[in-house]
Amino acid sequence: MESYPAVVLIGARQVGKSTLLKQLFPEAKLFDLEDEQDFLLVENDSAIVFKDNSKPILFDEAQLSNKLFKALRVEIDKTKKNGQFLLSGSSSPELLSNICESLAGRIAIVEIPSFNFSESHSTKLSELFENFKSIESIKDICTVSNEEDIFESCLYGGYPRPFLERKNLDFFDSWFSNYYKTYIERDIRSLFPGLKIESFKKFIKILARSSGNIINYSDFARTLEVSQPTVKNYFDIADGTFIWRKLPSFDKSSKKTLLKMPKGHFRDSGLLCYLLGIHSIDDLKNNPLFGRIWESFLIEQIIKLLGISYSKYEYFYYRTKAKAEIDLVIQGRFGLIPIEIKSGIQTNQKQLITLKNFIKEHQSPFALVVNRGQDVKLLADKVLQVPVTFL
Repeated sequence: MESYPAVVLIGARQVGKSTLLKQLFPEAKLFDLEDEQDFLLVENDSAIVFKDNSKPILFDEAQLSNKLFKALRVEIDKTKKNGQFLLSGSSSPELLSNICESLAGRIAIVEIPSFNFSESHSTKLSELFENFKSIESIKDICTVSNEEDIFESCLYGGYPRPFLERKNLDFFDSWFSNYYKTYIERDIRSLFPGLKIESFKKFIKILARSSGNIINYSDFARTLEVSQPTVKNYFDIADGTFIWRKLPSFDKSSKKTLLKMPKGHFRDSGLLCYLLGIHSIDDLKNNPLFGRIWESFLIEQIIKLLGISYSKYEYFYYRTKAKAEIDLVIQGRFGLIPIEIKSGIQTNQKQLITLKNFIKEHQSPFALVVNRGQDVKLLADKVLQVPVTFL
């Protein structure tokens, strides 16, 4: 927080966020703009808020105040100090628009994801992405999780409260039911007035069964009986409110055979399993969609870990018209790294052909196969197996 005058925290809506902010910054003054008294004070007289309170000052649900951002710009330019303000809120068009228009160059935007493996189970953070400089250094990383914990994380997801209360199944089901209802009935209705709520609700249900799939807008439009532009808007809303993650297609190639249709997945596997009616680890393993759920879950974990280790990186999926596919391609200072995710233990040489071709064409330093094996080991030249328990 000390590198910029203000920091904005955005991410999937978390129940009890105000309480969490108070715990993280016990000496700071918190203004919750969903509280009428706080809202009126900030909206009507921001100057007195800045004058009467020591820094830092926290503003939760900051997008609700139209006047806050202009007042913040004046205050920041006047004092010219870093680490003064922390703002959090839903990823609404109003919040992001106000940031870009009023606070450009004065603010950092930080996305706060749900729990990763180590946070869920209080284990050591994986060293995998700290050792991306060479394949030799990756060979020396150690296991950090056990498989049972990983399946728990896949089934119950990464939202803090339901994961910590996962043994209380009635509470778990009730939490997700209320979360889903609040997301649709309050957040979406408030953020996107005029949207057909029933149509969007049906869209989310269909989207759950499409997680991990390449998306055909026409199929969605026919099923929902809406236009393709409307469907594209629905996808943008789901992505912008942190329910869905859009995976761009890899296009950094001279080949004209790459498929450029969109792909994506539910960010939280617990919410996905809830919507699909998956209630136990046995249900999860035996579900016809398990392979795609597992793939999406691990891609999300990798992206979270990358976010901790690297400030600048990009991610893609790769597929040719001949159906040669790579689940995840990440690009950063380490180069282009293709990653294939498998739900089994063994990976045969035929399954490595696309990875080998990608390494050759793009001069990748190495490729990874994440599976349920036991050891970190070479499967082929520059192709390294990393068991899921090492993530």
